[in-house]
Amino acid sequence: MSVREIMTREVITAEKDMKASEAGERMIKQKIGSLIVTEMGDPIGVVTERDLVLKIISKDMKPSSVTLKDIMTQPLITIEPDESVSEAARKMVRLNIRRLPVIENGKLVGIVTDTDMIAVSSELSYILSDIIEMNREHVSFQESKKLTQSICERCGGFSASLELVNGTLVCESCKDGGF
Repeated sequence: MSVREIMTREVITAEKDMKASEAGERMIKQKIGSLIVTEMGDPIGVVTERDLVLKIISKDMKPSSVTLKDIMTQPLITIEPDESVSEAARKMVRLNIRRLPVIENGKLVGIVTDTDMIAVSSELSYILSDIIEMNREHVSFQESKKLTQSICERCGGFSASLELVNGTLVCESCKDGGF
């Protein structure tokens, strides 16, 4: 599965000269945790809620006096849309980041987040579970196989000859319905 298939295409951006207070308001309004910082439309960095807390609030600075270029994280770590989701996940874990802007031909075309990854992996788990369950229904143990010297799984008795019937090892008398 490629990043293109799971990325959010509408990326909320902000110019580098935007005040941190405006950026915070935009994040609240859009219900997002980050903004991609741009310069003349080109992505150059990222500002997250964490940046606002660590770089402004914890230092008792006034958000309206700080611009995004002063607090953004750069260089911007990105991924291409045709990269695999697993490669994106590895990159995020390796670099300890939660968001990857998606760049194609130098242009911002989307963003993939840790939440997207969780949603996809969860959905893939459900799909895989359904596939396993569908295939399990088609498994049939009608074929009999013989085994010598073991314990019957129905009566618990030792037998010199057992047969696998419907997934259970049984002796001759249990096989014929004698148990």
